[in-house]
Amino acid sequence: MEKSIQQNVCSTLQAPFSNRVTIYEQRERYLLNFLNNVLPSSDISGIKDELKKSFTFVKHKAKTIKKKPQKTPFLTVRKSILLGLNKFGKKDLEYTDMLPLNSMWLSYMQQMLGVDNFRKLPTNPIDSRWDSINQKLIKADYHGAIATVTRSRCPSTIGIQGIIIQDTKNTLRLLSSDNVIRTIPKESSVFCIHLVNNVKFQVFGKELCIRPAERSVKKFKNLSVPEL
Repeated sequence: MEKSIQQNVCSTLQAPFSNRVTIYEQRERYLLNFLNNVLPSSDISGIKDELKKSFTFVKHKAKTIKKKPQKTPFLTVRKSILLGLNKFGKKDLEYTDMLPLNSMWLSYMQQMLGVDNFRKLPTNPIDSRWDSINQKLIKADYHGAIATVTRSRCPSTIGIQGIIIQDTKNTLRLLSSDNVIRTIPKESSVFCIHLVNNVKFQVFGKELCIRPAERSVKKFKNLSVPEL
């Protein structure tokens, strides 16, 4: 039985099967013969030239857009929440521990505003530097600044003063001198930011209702007057 199978495998194919196996040259001859028989005599002379032509769309291949791999942050929001990095207990921090942070923030503000003395800041809207300084103050990072709530829709928050230890999208967390952390809503409050040499300025919390990283690149309109 095995010998008969080997003989059948090694035997030559029958004519109907071997005729179906063709090469590229045979296909080209078949196509030329077909066109010579079908086309009129006036078009037969230009068959070879037409077959040599290439379509313009073949040369222009569709460009595949490669997706850039997204860079994942070193520490995601979920991981930071699980580690408890954004949570501060009411009595975990002391006011005196945050005073070095305030001195660092003051030096940061001097570099950002381009002044060595805060008394040189413009106090008159006619000053040519007024708009540029206001833009820088809105885009500034206020972690470490000493702030006081001067106006608010919530009367119980008026007069609260402390160092800003956390700046979120809608709130500011202040560490007061009694070592208590208080959360103040931005939108309904006006803050007075204290600098050195009794220099201070007011900031509408509604203008700060953006995350600090996004606020630093946002363009603000100079003519907008927020309502408290």
